[in-house]
Amino acid sequence: MALAASARLDDERAALYADLVFAYLGEVAGQALEAEMGLENYEFQSDFAKRFIAKGREEGRLQEGQAALMAVFEARGFEPSDAERRRIEGCTDLEQLEHWIRRAVTATSVEDALDG
Repeated sequence: MALAASARLDDERAALYADLVFAYLGEVAGQALEAEMGLENYEFQSDFAKRFIAKGREEGRLQEGQAALMAVFEARGFEPSDAERRRIEGCTDLEQLEHWIRRAVTATSVEDALDG
């Protein structure tokens, strides 16, 4: 009923209400509702949902970049200091992470990779 009623709302508010409904359903009830609604291949329509999906993807790419950089350092036998680790984990620029990864392949130290 709540989902049907939310259909009369603007896209952002409807998405918010749908999220709340699914958050409070048990796992089995949520799966049953999703199956009934045919959500397996659903593509979000609202800008609200698309923004959150894009944000999640960007966060995922950043985490993957950070993990890849740490993997290169590990493979090279380098151990970043706590400050260097915080710098890597705090980086929100994917291009910067990619630059550091390329440098880490040939750098002589973690400092050399991050400061070059």
